[in-house]
Amino acid sequence: MNDRGRDLKRDLKVDIHDLDRLSRSELRALWTHVLGEQAPATLGRDILALGIAYACQERRQGGLSKPVAKELARLFDQVLRGDRTEMPLTGSLPRSGTILVREWQNTAHHVTVTEDGFLWNGRTYHSLSGIARAITGTNWNGPRFFGMREMNGKMPETRRDG
Repeated sequence: MNDRGRDLKRDLKVDIHDLDRLSRSELRALWTHVLGEQAPATLGRDILALGIAYACQERRQGGLSKPVAKELARLFDQVLRGDRTEMPLTGSLPRSGTILVREWQNTAHHVTVTEDGFLWNGRTYHSLSGIARAITGTNWNGPRFFGMREMNGKMPETRRDG
């Protein structure tokens, strides 16, 4: 039997719906059984259960695509370094249906990306800059305002936030 066959057979014994009933020590033992390594000592019950469930699901249904895994690794490294600046997006704009959120003067503004522009407060705009101008009353680069681009190494909130 190949490694994948052994992994699937081992995972069939784990019912992820029962993980919430196990103690932390039982989850640590199961982690070792499923993942083949000791669980980090600092992980609590919930994270142990999530890790086990994800490992089982990944083996059964496949893991993350390489670009997604690479981006998550980059973000994880960024967080570990304590780097709070954002890297520019590799594409142009997010796909339709994405919701952008920006807090301005203690009000959260939600913008939905649509096929023909951006929806904010019931009105469609052709650019994010138009929405940023409507929110702030001043000229802003829309992608920068919504945190999609770097700005002199700082996020917009640290530069000026009325």
